Amino acid sequence: MTTTDTIAALALGVAVVAAVAAIGSWRAARNANGAAQTLSRIEQQRLHADLTPHFRCTIVANEARSTAMLRVHLEGPPGLLPRGAIEITAFLRNDSPHRGDGPRLAGTPTPEEVRAHIWGPWKFSADGRDDTGRPVAPQQLAVGAGTP
Repeated sequence: MTTTDTIAALALGVAVVAAVAAIGSWRAARNANGAAQTLSRIEQQRLHADLTPHFRCTIVANEARSTAMLRVHLEGPPGLLPRGAIEITAFLRNDSPHRGDGPRLAGTPTPEEVRAHIWGPWKFSADGRDDTGRPVAPQQLAVGAGTP
């Protein structure tokens, strides 16, 4: 074996070792990238959970069940404190938005009147409500505070 052959064999060996090291480095970088993405997703979910408002809502009806009081209390989380108050709006949703779309008989309510009608026992009578009694004007709540 000549000197040239020895140098060529050594160069081939170094090239193989470098290729193996490059593959190992690529795998480590890929694993680190996956771990960083997982950690970022976990941190984003934790931050979202830390800033998700928690409400306690209670409805107290009178004995005749003719009226009721809805109370909304913002319990937390404490992470909302630096942001001050948050704004809430109470709204009675329409349980069937397609109600009134069918054929009409003469003298019956219009589809708009049927959709505007509240088909439950109560409607809002608080300050700031509209004519239908569905929405109430937005109100500000601070953490630990409630409103009727």
